[in-house]
Amino acid sequence: MLNSETKTDGPLCLLTVISDPGKANAMARFALQNGAQMAYHFYAHGTAPGHLLALLGLSGVRREMITLTVPEDQGNALLEKLCHQFHFDRDMSGIAFLQKMDSDGQKSVAEYAYVMIVAVVNEGDGEYVIESARRCHPVGATILRALGTADHSKKTFDFEIVPQKEVVLIIARICHIDALHQAIYQDLCSDQPGRGILFSLALDRVAGLLDRVPDCAESEETAQDHPETVWEDDRFALFVVAGRGHTSQVMECVEGAGGTGATILHCRLATPESGGWYGRLGDPEKEIVLVIEESEKTRRIREKLEKPSDDPETQPYPVGQLQVVRFNQLSEIRDAP
Repeated sequence: MLNSETKTDGPLCLLTVISDPGKANAMARFALQNGAQMAYHFYAHGTAPGHLLALLGLSGVRREMITLTVPEDQGNALLEKLCHQFHFDRDMSGIAFLQKMDSDGQKSVAEYAYVMIVAVVNEGDGEYVIESARRCHPVGATILRALGTADHSKKTFDFEIVPQKEVVLIIARICHIDALHQAIYQDLCSDQPGRGILFSLALDRVAGLLDRVPDCAESEETAQDHPETVWEDDRFALFVVAGRGHTSQVMECVEGAGGTGATILHCRLATPESGGWYGRLGDPEKEIVLVIEESEKTRRIREKLEKPSDDPETQPYPVGQLQVVRFNQLSEIRDAP
């Protein structure tokens, strides 16, 4: 559970904040001083439909995303402190959401109010994802740059072929997940190999932007068109933390356990002691390797990644796991992200 770089072996949750660059850094510093153990910092691009820009506080294009690891029993309290300190309900400083890791899916999807829809697509296709989603519902989105590793083992002149990817994040109410998934899938799905994947993760709590968006008020006719959302019974998202330049070892473990590919996100790491938020050059660089696989493969992958090594320089990789609510390949031919 992302515990080899943290101070406790207890259960953790992820607290993610998306905001403009200045406020995101201030929020990260505040969180690290109030119980957060690690802060992973990602650069992003924010977008929202024109008539919602003022409403959602997304008039700026540059965004930053901070994902914090927090002891599970402190997650809600820290989110409350962030909301109070940065006036999420008044100043629209961004959006924050909480996710409990290593969920076993026992909680019904109906018990969740929000979901994060994630599309991993080829560079340049992120805007198409957002346009497709907006045709059925007005949403804001965040786009992260990433690298794909589907062809990780194939090399030309000893250089790995690593395609550029975009990761699109859309936070929506749970009642809109089916319509949004269907709209994106119908527009993006093709017989082009490696087009990408589309999946969703349930959120335990959301604060900020969506507090100003009207609640779901679907008519009976619309509700009948979208049946009750259920869990993907056999698929999970793994998040593996690796040092910059060490993702090949992670992929060896993934492929050795039957995995077919992954998506790599670059980030900076800060701790309460690092002081990195005051001098960014002091922040160590990390890679987050995202793997989506069936439960048996995720179990085998975790065993390989978390296995203790006799080599003192080889430490178990920190791994977090979240259950997937919805999943679709965007290629008719099976591909990896």
